[in-house]
Amino acid sequence: MTTYAISQQPSPTTRLTMRQRAPVLAAKLVMAAAAGLLALGSHAQESPQDGVYKDRIDWGLLMDLSGPTSASQGVWVNGFQDYMRKINEAGGINGRKINVLAEDNRFNAATDKIAFEKLVGQTPVIAISGMGSSGSQVGLAPTIKAGKVPIVGTYTATKALSEPVTPMVYNGFCGYQQMAQAGVGYYVDNLKLKAPKVVTVAIESAGGKEYHDYVAEAVAKLGGTATHITMKVTAVDVTPQVLEIMAQKPDFITIYGVSNTAILTMKALQQYGLKTPAFGITYLGAPAIFSAMGEQAGANYNFISCFTPGGSDQSAGNRELSAYADKIGRSAMKEDINYVSGWITGQMAAEALVKLGNAPTRAKLVDLLSKGFTVDSKGLAAPIVYTPTNNTGPVVFKLFGYDYAAKKFKAYGDFADYAKYTR
Repeated sequence: MTTYAISQQPSPTTRLTMRQRAPVLAAKLVMAAAAGLLALGSHAQESPQDGVYKDRIDWGLLMDLSGPTSASQGVWVNGFQDYMRKINEAGGINGRKINVLAEDNRFNAATDKIAFEKLVGQTPVIAISGMGSSGSQVGLAPTIKAGKVPIVGTYTATKALSEPVTPMVYNGFCGYQQMAQAGVGYYVDNLKLKAPKVVTVAIESAGGKEYHDYVAEAVAKLGGTATHITMKVTAVDVTPQVLEIMAQKPDFITIYGVSNTAILTMKALQQYGLKTPAFGITYLGAPAIFSAMGEQAGANYNFISCFTPGGSDQSAGNRELSAYADKIGRSAMKEDINYVSGWITGQMAAEALVKLGNAPTRAKLVDLLSKGFTVDSKGLAAPIVYTPTNNTGPVVFKLFGYDYAAKKFKAYGDFADYAKYTR
């Protein structure tokens, strides 16, 4: 197991409660970074058992950095680290730098359990973000819910960890249910379907099964049917799956998995002369995926997302992310949805730490978050609202495709256009 320790932290972005108060909170972040070091001195209280020291706060990440899903999860980690790096460069939060301890679980549940226990007790952190394995979430759910370390911004959402609502878990990525609802709703309306016939192509995993169930539920409400076709996460040949798709003759396809799941499926469909429209889950929204597919196969592929790719619009949040990514050599990576998601989760973490003042602890962080909060990324996503009874995370989506000529993402409408599907 590899530990990646990075001394980085968020920037003067905001943690606001309402969008109108963004400038106020932005100023607070800046002041915390600029004046915090002066105020630290004897006033800072250490709590090593919570990962809090005189000059730093340790924050943990549990993600796949070298396994089959590292192409997407590693990019998410970069986004989180870069936000923290930006804040650290401005002086830190309340006089402390944020030290990111990123544990590589290699997408293995047994390794994840060991890494989790390490971050709880051996090298304690105040909180953990990420947790990109649905299988690991299912296995660790009872321990997390009964524990003292909050999970702030999950990379994937599972019923086992998220339901019922607990003050120990806050989903940070687009939810499977809303992905299914928004994607199915858009395609049914756009294709003017009466009784849609849909195929879910998914890797064999708890998350894949859960996502298909949401797709089937959304399709059934519209009088249609959905079929679940699975493959291994390490698959290199999807011919059997494509032959089954051909036999099913769906109106459209939705894809759950890793980069290769989408790439192999779309290229195989093209080779068989099929132009069946398809949309991938949010994780499968990366320029490299479209590039690997090629323009012919990629023309039939889109992805549904609650986040906006970096550089694709001129919102304040997008400009800020893009400028920093360009500055540190991440110009290509900023377009990856996973990078954007990691960045926003970093913002969520930073804004919570700012509010804890000079004596942060795990218990105080849990209490603070449990009362509800809002993350406004200034256009990178619709405002994300958490309440004492709802920790779902992002719920507003839109569809994106790729313009091969312009070499950039294109959106189909605005977030508001899709709100009707996820209400």
